Amino acid sequence: MSAGTRIDSGGGDPAGARRRALLSVSDRTGLVDLARGLHELGFELVSTGGTAGVLRDAGLPVTDVGSVTGFPEMLDGRVKTLHPAIAAGVLADLRRPEHREELAAAGLEPFELVVVNLYPFEAVADRPGATLDDLVEQIDVGGPTMLRAAAKNHACVGVVTDPATYPAILDELRVHGRLRDATRRRLAVDAFRRTAAYDARISEELSRRLLEERDVSPPEPGGEPFPERLELVLERERVLRYGENPHQPAAVYQLRETPPSAGPFARGIDLRQGRELSYNNLLDAAAAAGLARDLRGPGCAVVKHASPCGAAEAADIVAAWEGAYAGDPQSAFGGVVALSRPIDADLAARLVAVFLEVVVAPGVEAGAGEILARRPGLRVVVDPWIARPSHDPLVEYRTAGGAVLATLSDVRPDDPAGWRLVTPRGPDERERRDLDLAWRIARHVRSNAIVLVRDGRLVGVGGGQPSRVDAARQAVAKAGALAVGASCASDGFFPFPDAMLVCAEAGVTAFVQPGGSVRDAEVTEAARSAGVSMLLTGRRHFRH
Repeated sequence: MSAGTRIDSGGGDPAGARRRALLSVSDRTGLVDLARGLHELGFELVSTGGTAGVLRDAGLPVTDVGSVTGFPEMLDGRVKTLHPAIAAGVLADLRRPEHREELAAAGLEPFELVVVNLYPFEAVADRPGATLDDLVEQIDVGGPTMLRAAAKNHACVGVVTDPATYPAILDELRVHGRLRDATRRRLAVDAFRRTAAYDARISEELSRRLLEERDVSPPEPGGEPFPERLELVLERERVLRYGENPHQPAAVYQLRETPPSAGPFARGIDLRQGRELSYNNLLDAAAAAGLARDLRGPGCAVVKHASPCGAAEAADIVAAWEGAYAGDPQSAFGGVVALSRPIDADLAARLVAVFLEVVVAPGVEAGAGEILARRPGLRVVVDPWIARPSHDPLVEYRTAGGAVLATLSDVRPDDPAGWRLVTPRGPDERERRDLDLAWRIARHVRSNAIVLVRDGRLVGVGGGQPSRVDAARQAVAKAGALAVGASCASDGFFPFPDAMLVCAEAGVTAFVQPGGSVRDAEVTEAARSAGVSMLLTGRRHFRH
């Protein structure tokens, strides 16, 4: 088709109408090439101030929007395209004769193509030190109006929002003479998604700055940390190989406003070695890194199927790894490891000596990478926030039967100094340290959680059982002889003495639990009779 050939757009153009494209962009990537291609195809280029200047500098003929509206841009560019001469040209349904007649009577012409990308509100919002005034000036008004108008009228108008699509748009116009119906429909959906995401980000930022709705600190009595209306902007980061099982498709989405300190992989995955992480790898790696963030000093966590099977704190990171791995070497096979210190060469040599799926650490020191590469199938992920944990709760989201549940994350630390002793015998210093570690680990075990720790490392764990006594039996069986002298944490109260007695009879000497059962007195008396110590925290840590 030769340049200047006129074709129908949707329902066809009014007789003699020129092909017109409206261009108004803040991101000028690919703009000149697109405009030159449109000009060669016979389009009149109608444009706003900054965009028009770029096109003129490239030697292209441009019609200013002001020439179409008969009104100059004003208010520092806040008012440019908000005019009937623009809106009518975008919204006219050319399949309807009465719309054609109204355009002709008003001396207006339709637009076949609208190319708009919006003011960079998101980029300014992400910029450190951006003021409220800075943000307000980046709230686009005319741009979303044009996008929505063109998307509404997609039967007749092609709406383009992404510079990455410019070459394909030109190719289709050259080959087919016009944008096909399917293309215009897809572009319209893209436009509505773009304006929805844009408005959601504005809403989130202004809520935080003007109304402080996203302040997730514990509310005052009668207060409410959750807004009445919540807009979540999710950006797809990657499509996964598959989900929990090979027949289930899966993908990773990120909450755009989530800060990196929110948790593992909150702002993308820094994969230093190995193939892409799977759905299950991500769940396990996030669980392991979450536990490692709760370990003090050099610490190591080993996770299998999202459940801790090893954890330890030690004087150095190699000793922490050895202690965590020794907790359950069988379960650690093919597991996921998270470390609170960077991987050095000595540790790397030990890690590659066993089969692991994923290792997460705050860094990889010089010389360690070459050693880790000896196992090319090992995925190595760097998450610097493991070493810089945040205890500020954020909103977490889960789905349940189609509904979305929101809760504040359980990250605020407990103070063991406030735990209440209810038995004549109190824990010695070693038991106190182990109780503290067991209690921190219990947050990361599926309820009902029973955690046994001895000498700074996890030796037995039971969780995910409908019965707490079954979880206790599971933990004792895992610990074996190491249950003797161990300390036990229970994430919820003991409803009966039986679970506590299962552990005490195996040799466990100290217990920490929330308390609050109607049988607390009965459980406490059983602990006294068994000669063990018991502390009450007054707070539970269920993890469903």
